[in-house]
Amino acid sequence: MLDAVIGGSTYAFGVQLRLTSTAQDGRRTPLLGGAGREAMFQYCPNWGLPHMTPPDQTGARVLAFSKENIHPGDEVRVVIVPPYPQMVGEWTRIVVGDVLPMYEGPRVCGHGRVLWRRGTQLPVPRRDEEMFRAWVLDPSTPAEPD
Repeated sequence: MLDAVIGGSTYAFGVQLRLTSTAQDGRRTPLLGGAGREAMFQYCPNWGLPHMTPPDQTGARVLAFSKENIHPGDEVRVVIVPPYPQMVGEWTRIVVGDVLPMYEGPRVCGHGRVLWRRGTQLPVPRRDEEMFRAWVLDPSTPAEPD
């Protein structure tokens, strides 16, 4: 698992993600996911960041999804966590409202709008993980500690 391999400061981003429809050259099969621990960091798409020139992209794993079996065209909430934001400085420039294309290889398979950003660590501390997973299931749950 990713968090067992690396450590250090990173960011978590709460994102409203709409998968591209199959007719628009998106995925042809559902994306398996969910908010349970078994789905944590299993999906690792690449993301185009606002200051990158397409098709430049960088990876960030999905910590949690707001539902399972996400079909092309569906919209879900996700929390993404880049593993090495220090190596790709554009992560530090992401702000609320930015739209990030989601790539699988060269194909854009979705677009995500950043709803929040907060600092965290890898491995993700249990308290943060629980807050992030709670937020994907209920967006009225704060993604910041009280």
